[in-house]
Amino acid sequence: MRLFFNAVVHVFDPALPVPRTVSDLAPANALLVGDDGKVLASGGVEDLRARAAELSAPAEASGASATNPGVSALEEIDLGGRVVVPGLVDAHLHVLSYAESLAEVDLRGTATLEEAIAVLRAYAADLPDGMWLTGGRWDFNKWGLAQQPDRELLDAAFPDRPVALSSIDFHTLWCNGAALRAAGVDASTADPAGGAIVRDAHGEATGILRETAADLVWAVVPDLPLEVRVEYLRRAQQEWLAEGLTSVHDIDGAASREAWEELRARGEQRMRVVKYLRPEELAWAVEASWHTGGGDAWFTQGGLKLFSDGALGSQSSHMSKAYPHAHDEPENYGIQITTEDQLVEQITEALAHGIAPAIHAIGDQANHHVLNAYARTAELAEAARARTGLPLRGRIEHAQFVQPGDVDRFRELGIIASMQPRHCISDLHLIERLRPDEALAAYAWTDLEDSGAVVAFGSDGPVEPSNPFAAIYAAMTRADISGDPATSYQRERRMSACRAWRAHSWAPAFAAGIEERAGHLGAGADADFLVLDIDPFTFRDDSGAVVGDGVSGEYASEEALFAHAEALRDATPVLTVVAGEVAYEREAARAAV
Repeated sequence: MRLFFNAVVHVFDPALPVPRTVSDLAPANALLVGDDGKVLASGGVEDLRARAAELSAPAEASGASATNPGVSALEEIDLGGRVVVPGLVDAHLHVLSYAESLAEVDLRGTATLEEAIAVLRAYAADLPDGMWLTGGRWDFNKWGLAQQPDRELLDAAFPDRPVALSSIDFHTLWCNGAALRAAGVDASTADPAGGAIVRDAHGEATGILRETAADLVWAVVPDLPLEVRVEYLRRAQQEWLAEGLTSVHDIDGAASREAWEELRARGEQRMRVVKYLRPEELAWAVEASWHTGGGDAWFTQGGLKLFSDGALGSQSSHMSKAYPHAHDEPENYGIQITTEDQLVEQITEALAHGIAPAIHAIGDQANHHVLNAYARTAELAEAARARTGLPLRGRIEHAQFVQPGDVDRFRELGIIASMQPRHCISDLHLIERLRPDEALAAYAWTDLEDSGAVVAFGSDGPVEPSNPFAAIYAAMTRADISGDPATSYQRERRMSACRAWRAHSWAPAFAAGIEERAGHLGAGADADFLVLDIDPFTFRDDSGAVVGDGVSGEYASEEALFAHAEALRDATPVLTVVAGEVAYEREAARAAV
């Protein structure tokens, strides 16, 4: 057993009402964790010492004279007056894509197309001959271009090496001629359903592949060897633990699943994962008897990721009003990757096998169609829950733009809004340029939660950085990551630090159907928590006076709000604890007693 004491422990007991003020948190000052990695109790340190003594006392009823053989001796860990909070969970992370991106070329810092080509040349100089150049994360909106780039400069720099570079939102692929030739893409290649091959005036592919058209090239890009994938995952796992993540919902495909399985087989998995399926894995999953909620506490089987539309930055999110366009260009409402009828078919098939859907929808029209599809399959979903005994909670991934009349439908249909606060503040330049309809509920996590829906937060990494503390800052301020209050977008939709923390801990557990054991520190829960040297829910000025309530979201001034939000943005855990074991330690901060 372990006793973590001398701390302010915010339990977030789900049996109690949702806290509205700091006084509602009723924090404990110690946490007792059993040998099974679960919370035994929270409370006062002397009471918990007495509880530990009872558990480890001789089993008198059986006449045994030895210490209870199922309980270890008590280890006490002094946390030095710091704050304990439930571990943070990323409800939408592309795990292997993120892990690989740490080693791939990164164009996010480039200001022009020419600078991007120079970065690519420098990176490629160290690659073996014939190896694909991948990575990217480019944003043509920041290059001063009126439209996405073509292959001309790529062909000049790399006439023979295949190049396939994802846009920052991962919904557009920029390729050179060598990559197109390898994939067999030419003027005669038809646009696939839900995608577009951008062509020049002569019908030739420009090198830009949008949405499902990118799959034509990805199908011929060689997979990384399993050994390399596992090593990338191991490094990324350590970064996530250092950021305060104790669990992730992995949205990537089979290659990522294989890496997790191998990492665990080596005894190196140190954080939990809820693994989602991609459409191409469904047949395998059915054969393997995969069902949402299966697996165990370290590898939980999740739902099926489906797609309705594209992304805002690529102007492929499906909107009810056209994007701004020149007078000689056709109107663009985005791309409907999957029709409403097709979504109904996909949801029906998933539910038949006990698998919950998780459907990507960014544009307001996409969200409308997805909600319609969920409504049309509501009776099937209820029957599947009754048949399997599983919650099978449907999700909408991103839900960035929602028609006002659709806000309440999330609650009415029991649909989780899986949202990413960093998207709001990263999209500030896009909002200004693309001018989405102001009547829409945009990045409206408070509207959805106030209506009674459950909102689960994630990062969508590597589209955004995975740091959850920066996401909480974004939810609190809706302002540029630099901390400029003047950039705050629709400040009436700000969220308190406490609500954002629940959205990043309890809500992902609820979405996965494991809320009884995860997302809080009540008795019987997984002992996954962070030790911080900042209190997320109370903010004091330099004199020690309380100037901010992180539960209610009330602050003495705008300056106090931003000071608290920025302090959280820059925070890092002192300890990250998973299953009662220290998985990450920032510094020598504990003292064994």
